[in-house]
Amino acid sequence: METVPGYDVAGVVVKVGSEVKDFKLGDEVYGNVNEKALEGPKQFGSLAEYTAVEEKLLAVKPKNFDFAQAAALPLAIETAYEGLERTGFSPGKSILVLNGSGGVGSLVIQVFQNFSPLCMIHIIAD
Repeated sequence: METVPGYDVAGVVVKVGSEVKDFKLGDEVYGNVNEKALEGPKQFGSLAEYTAVEEKLLAVKPKNFDFAQAAALPLAIETAYEGLERTGFSPGKSILVLNGSGGVGSLVIQVFQNFSPLCMIHIIAD
């Protein structure tokens, strides 16, 4: 049996189940189909032409993002948040983000500022 890879997904809703409440046909959505990535890959398939995804794993795509931008976010944001969570960060604490200009590093800064809007020093090496 073939495996279709991919976790991050962005696309247009073409069919909804009878219990779906938050989305309708034509909605532009994005998300991550692998709900329990830290426990090990359980579900793949976002690189298929069509894929079935649980409603709770999707969000409405921001209008100012194209599909490629939206598909690049879910796993990177989850990685940034999980990294912060594992440090035990809390409001008032300081952190050092090395390579804060990269994909995950820049998201760590944004997530951290949402919880603790303190002055932050960002170092970039040439």
